[in-house]
Order: sequence, then structure tokens, then C-alpha cells
Amino acid sequence: MSRRQLVIVLAVLAVLAAAGIAVTLSDRAAWAPAESRSGQVVPGLRISDIQQIALSDAADEVHLVRGKEGWSVRERADFPADTDRVGDLLVRLAELKVVQREALPDKLRGRMQLVDPKDKDTKDAGTRLELKDAKSTVLARFVLGKKVLKGGQESALGRGEPEATGRYLTLNGDSSTLLAVSDPLSQAEPKASQWILKDLIRVDRSRSISAAVGDGKARWNFTRNSESADWRFADSSVKPDLQKATDIASALYWINAVDVVPDPAKADTGLDHPVVIKASTFDGLTYTLRIGNKIGENYYFRVAVTGEPPQARVPAKGEKAEDTAKKDKEFEEGRKKLLERLDREKRLERWTYLVAGSTLAPLLRDRVQLMPEKRAARKS
Repeated sequence: MSRRQLVIVLAVLAVLAAAGIAVTLSDRAAWAPAESRSGQVVPGLRISDIQQIALSDAADEVHLVRGKEGWSVRERADFPADTDRVGDLLVRLAELKVVQREALPDKLRGRMQLVDPKDKDTKDAGTRLELKDAKSTVLARFVLGKKVLKGGQESALGRGEPEATGRYLTLNGDSSTLLAVSDPLSQAEPKASQWILKDLIRVDRSRSISAAVGDGKARWNFTRNSESADWRFADSSVKPDLQKATDIASALYWINAVDVVPDPAKADTGLDHPVVIKASTFDGLTYTLRIGNKIGENYYFRVAVTGEPPQARVPAKGEKAEDTAKKDKEFEEGRKKLLERLDREKRLERWTYLVAGSTLAPLLRDRVQLMPEKRAARKS
């Protein structure tokens, strides 16, 4: 046998060995009884001790930090993190169970995508996950590799998106031991945009909405006298297309962020000459939205909120005395929730965002685009 043939044979054997480990562990993960499992991956890990989460791979890195106001994303100018996602990941890590342990030869580490991305060779890097306490002491360090797929890695080929039932990893720098765990840990992605809190503002009960360009020239101005009334142009007796006007109010009802711009001074945001949307509500609040340049499918975006909800309820004409106490209680409860939301929304003024163009499209229409469409006259 020639030297070249020997090298090819050894390479094939290495691939088959890796596939064998994957299939074997997948089968064990799916069929091993509970009593054969060796317990928590990190015994005694307490969620309350975790103050920092660091995630990285060969391309991205993100740091989640717990502060007085909750979790934030360092790479996004300390913008609030999605606490539901953070909490879900921490619970999964604390409850993570070991399904199987195997020796991990050096030649198979890349095949299982368990190369630490901090190493120089990141070709087959996995995802590095570190949990730290308030003093930055590492409580646990994982390198997350391939996911355990139902039916095995090889048998899943050609079947579309296979179901993940677990994951391969190494723990605390022990790169010679392969662990298979009972959760795919799909949340553990080191992309900062996936960790930010997406909910921005909710302009509810709009009373008037206007749009102007950067030089202050008005595009359009809608108003209505009550929540049940139709929208109309504030400067004309002509009514806009009611569906398009409703679309504008609906677009303001829930605006979400695609991402947070970490350093807007380095970006061509166009927010020095924006489209300015102002919306006043029946609750006494005024929202000012600034929409800048488009980048890809998104727009640069900023928001400011002013005003304060009414402190007292105005009784309806002819209101019965027995209804007053109930309605006053409902008013106070609603006002409390509104003040809590207002407090959160006011904090959003610090950052610059990217918002989906599909969300903002109704707000960017010109006046002529909001007029009712003329229907062609029917021929007799």
C-alpha cells in the first residue's frame, strides 16, 4: 500500500469513527433510561450567583450583564436584554443533564465542532459559553458543539430540518471528554441582536398623528374627536382613505426593534434630517418618532415621549352613583399600568434603533398616497 493510499484510508476511518460516536450518542440520548444519567452538568450551579454570560464563536461575541435594572447587552450600548430569553437559558443550564460521557480524541474534536473559538485555529470552532459571578469569577465554561439529532447525525441528512434532542459539549477546559446533554441549548447564540429586548413603544388611543420632513414641511396631519370617530385631515374637510389612515394608527400601536445601533455617531443614520412623526393620545401623551436613512430592509429610528396621563377621571354625563366606585378603581389601575409603561418608554430615548421597513411603511406615505382611490365610472 502506498503512502498516499494509507493517508486516505486513515482519513476515512477518522470520519467513520466520528459518525459512529454521533450515532451511538444520539441513540443513547434517545433511549437511555433516567437512572443511567449522571445528573447535572454543573452540580450546585445557582442561577442567583450568575451575573454575567459570555457567548462567542469564530465570528461573533456577546456579553450579557446583570445590573440594578436587570440584564443588559454590552455590545449594544448596554441596552436592556430580553429577560425571558436570558432566564430560559439560565434555567436550562442549571437543570442540564448529562446523558453520556465519552473519551474525545484530538482528531475528532473538529469533527464534533468542539474547538474552542479562543484557540488560534477556529475552522471547526464551537460556541464558547461562560457563566461568571459578580467578581467575574468563572462559574462554568462550556464549548458547545454539534447538536444531537433525533435518529443520529447521518440518518438526518436529506430530511429537511431535523429535530434536535441534545448537544455535544466539553466542560471547564476538559477537551478530552465529550459530554452529551439532554438539551440542544438553541438559545445559546452569540449574536447581540438576538438578545435585545425587541418591544419599543406602544402608541395606544391615538388622537392626532402628523408627519413632516426634516425641514419642518408638513406631509399630512390626521385627527379625530373620539376613538370611535373616523380619521380626517386636520386642515381640510376632505377625508383620507380610512383604511390607510387606520393602517398608520395600527403601525404605531406596536413598534419593535430589529437591532440597536451601538455607535450611531459612526453610522450614516440620516437622523439629522429625518421624517418626523408626532402622535398625541387621549391619555395625554405625545410620541415623537424620527425616521432616518434606510439600511437594507430597516430604517434608523429614534423616539421621545412627553406628557402625563390625567390624574383624575371625568365622570360620564348621567353616570350612576353605584358605577362611580367601580369606574374610579378601573381608572386608577389603568393609570398605574400606563405610568409604568411610560417610565420604560422614556428610557428608550437614549438609544438609536433599526426598525423594519415593513413596520414603518404606512408612516412614510405622502399625502397624495393617503387620498381615497378614484374608482372608474361604470359604463352603461
